[in-house]
Amino acid sequence: MALSAAALLLLVLACLSVWHGGRIALSDADTLATRWTVTQWRGNRGPMPTTELWLRARDDLRSALQITPDNAQLHDDLGYLHSSRAQAMGWPRFGSEEEALRQNLLTEAISHYRAATVLRPTFPYSWAYLALTKQWKGELDAEFWLAFDKALQYGRTEAGLQPTLAQMAFAHGKTLSPERQRLVFSMITSSHGAVRKQLSTMIEQNGVTVPGF
Repeated sequence: MALSAAALLLLVLACLSVWHGGRIALSDADTLATRWTVTQWRGNRGPMPTTELWLRARDDLRSALQITPDNAQLHDDLGYLHSSRAQAMGWPRFGSEEEALRQNLLTEAISHYRAATVLRPTFPYSWAYLALTKQWKGELDAEFWLAFDKALQYGRTEAGLQPTLAQMAFAHGKTLSPERQRLVFSMITSSHGAVRKQLSTMIEQNGVTVPGF
């Protein structure tokens, strides 16, 4: 009897594993072209993100999320879609319909980036873009600083994130805590190559003094 119960448990676990793996595979297959397009947009490549293409990409990713709601990358891509569209709107007149749309887009982006950080708590890009999007929305609250600190903790050696982290830090000038300032300066002084040159330009533009740089 004990052997039969163990065998049944193993069968159930195997079925669950196959079912879960099948869901992920189906979701990945259905969104392969869309995820490629979003990756191109992230790198300022590929087709122009027209409203039609943007809506199609959003709907494809949302549909895939219904199949795999715990897919961090889908949340991250949806966060990018909404935040980038909001940024493309510039700064609409306060109280206008456009300004309300921009705020809604940022709210949606924050929700997806937040979900991504829960699912991948050590992935620095989601934390960095959560912080950046909250900064764009003017929400410099405890969650903003938590996201900034997590991004700095896990991503300060990531060349792709260093300019973003530096720019957020520069935006707060002398109000940055001494410990955060120390970590940002350490990140900058340890940078290399093209990113180091980019950071040098940013330092000059922001009038910042970085010891040892």
